[in-house]
Amino acid sequence: MSLRPHSADARRRLRARLGLGLAAVFMPLPATRMRAEEAGPVLGVMTHFAQGWDPRLAQVVAGAGIRSVRDELYWQDVEPEPGHYVFPARYECYMEALREEAVSPLIELTFANKGYDGGMTPFTQAGFDGYAAYGVAVLRHYGRQIGAVELWNEYNGSFCKGPAQKDRAGTYARMIQVAYAALKSERPDLQVAGAATSGVPLPYLEHLFSLGALDSMDAVSIHPYRFNTPPEGIEQNVERLDRLIRRYNAGKPKPIWVTELGWATKPAAAPLDLAITPTDQASFLVRAYALLLSAGVERIYWYLLRDYDAFATMGLVHADAASTPKPAYQALKTLQAAIGTARAAGREPTLAGFYSVLFRRTDGTEVRIVWSLQPRTLYLPAGCRATTMLGDPVTGAAVEVGDAPLFIEGPLSGLPPADPDQPRRLATSSADFAGRQDAEGWSYGFERESDGLFVALPRFVTSDWKSQWEGPYPFLSIAETEQHPAVARNPSDAVGAVRRWTSSRAQRVALHARFRAGARGDGVRVAVSTREKTLFGAAIGGRNPARADFDAVLALSAGDPVDFAVFPATAANADFDATEVEVTLDQAR
Repeated sequence: MSLRPHSADARRRLRARLGLGLAAVFMPLPATRMRAEEAGPVLGVMTHFAQGWDPRLAQVVAGAGIRSVRDELYWQDVEPEPGHYVFPARYECYMEALREEAVSPLIELTFANKGYDGGMTPFTQAGFDGYAAYGVAVLRHYGRQIGAVELWNEYNGSFCKGPAQKDRAGTYARMIQVAYAALKSERPDLQVAGAATSGVPLPYLEHLFSLGALDSMDAVSIHPYRFNTPPEGIEQNVERLDRLIRRYNAGKPKPIWVTELGWATKPAAAPLDLAITPTDQASFLVRAYALLLSAGVERIYWYLLRDYDAFATMGLVHADAASTPKPAYQALKTLQAAIGTARAAGREPTLAGFYSVLFRRTDGTEVRIVWSLQPRTLYLPAGCRATTMLGDPVTGAAVEVGDAPLFIEGPLSGLPPADPDQPRRLATSSADFAGRQDAEGWSYGFERESDGLFVALPRFVTSDWKSQWEGPYPFLSIAETEQHPAVARNPSDAVGAVRRWTSSRAQRVALHARFRAGARGDGVRVAVSTREKTLFGAAIGGRNPARADFDAVLALSAGDPVDFAVFPATAANADFDATEVEVTLDQAR
C-alpha cells in the first residue's frame, strides 16, 4: 500500500484553499461530540462532495445541527492502479471541511474498479479481496474520523453490473463477508452497514439473510422512498423488516438505518394527484423521521442536502450561490434541536388519524411530535411549550393541530383518546400479500372481459425487487401494492388483474379501496365487484384523475368474494398500466 502522508504543508494548503480556520485536522472528533452521537438518533443528510460539491457546504450542514452526512470515496479514484492507493485533493478537502465542522461521515464504499473483474461489480475472489483492501486503505488513511461505512449502494438496483447480476444476493453476500472481516479486523469499533437496498424488497432481503449475510453487517440499511404518497405507513416497512431480521438472527434485533429518504416538490400531474409544495416537503420530512424513529430506526439520512442534477427539487437548500434554505432545512434544524439525544418511546395510542410520537431526554423531559390528518384542537396544560416545525413558538393553551407537525415539550395530557370501539381489522391487501393462494382470504387472478370468469394466476415469482403473481399474458401481474393488467391475443379482449378477498363467514364488512395510476399512457379502468354485481368503477390515470377511492359497508355471506380489478383503458394497450391498489376491510359496527 502507498498511502499518502498527511504533511503539515498539505494541511495548511487545504485550509487555505477552503478558507477555514486553523483548527487541527486529521485528529479524532471531540470526545463530547462522539458521546452525544452515540446517545441519540443520528438525523443526517446525503451529500455529494465526492462528485465535486464545494466543501464549504459542510458549514450549511453544521448550521442545521446535522451531525452526520452520507457520502462516498470512490474505489476507482482511491485505487487507480491495483495496489496503489491515493486520495484526490477534492476528497481531502471535503473530509477536512467535515472535520472542521465536527460532522461525521458515513462513507459508502463504492463502486467498481477497472483493475478488478473488468471494471464490473466484483464477482470473483480477486474482486472481493480488492474491494476489502480498498476499504481498509480508506480506514487507515482517515483513521477514526470514519466511524461508519456502508457496503455498496442499491446492489439490488441499477448499481450492479455484469455477472454479479445473475445472483445478486449470493454475490453480494460473498463480497461483504470478505469486506466485513477485513474492515472489522482493522477497526473492531467500526460500524458496518449492509444491504443498502433500493426500497424495502423483503424477498431479496430474506434471500440475503438466508445466506448468512446478517453476520457480515452491524446494521441493515434501506431506502424506503415513497415518492408520490405521504409518509404515514412507512413505519410498517421497518416493522416487517425487523420481524424478518429476528427470524434469521436467532430472535434478536439488529439496528436498521434509513440511509436515503426524501420527497421532491412537484405539481399535481393530473386531478387528484399528490402535489408536494415546499411546506409539504418539510412536513413529510418531520412526519417520516418521527414515524421511523418510533419504529426503532437509529439513523436517517435525507436525500439530498441541495438541489442537484436530476434531483432538482429534493434538496434542503436551493442550488444557488447562497444555498438558500427551504422550509425542509429549517424543519430538520428544528427537529434536531428538539430531539437532540432524546430516545423515541414510541407512538402513543390516539384517535385514528392523529399522531403523537413520544421522546424522552436523558433528564426525563418529554418531547412529542404531533400532527393530525384532520384538523383538531389540542389543549396544552401548564408547563407545556409548543413550537411549529419551522421553530416558531405557538402561543395560547388551545393549539390547532394539522398535518404540519408541532413539537410539544413537557408533560402533555389530553391527547385525543383511541376509539375504544375501534373496529377489528379483517384484512389488508399489502400486509396480507403472500405467495400462497387463499392466504388470509386473498386470491390473485385475472379476468377476460369476454367471459368475466376469475382465473387464478399460476406462478409466484420473486426477483431482486419484489415478489409477484404472474400469468399467461405479458406484463399481467399482482404484487404487494400493485396490479398490472394485460391484453389478450385477441386485441379486442382486455385482461384485468384481479385481487379477490373471500369472506369466511356471514358478516358486515367496512371496505376502503384506493386506486392510483400514473399520468403516462392512456390510463386504466378500475372496479370493485361482488358476485355478479359491480359496486364501483372509475377511469383513472393518463388524462383522467390520478386516484379513485371507494368506501362501502357490505353484508356478506360465507364464501362471498369481493374483487378489486384493474383493466387497461383500451383493450389493445396496456403500456404504463401499473396501478397502486390498497384495500382494507374492517368488521363493520
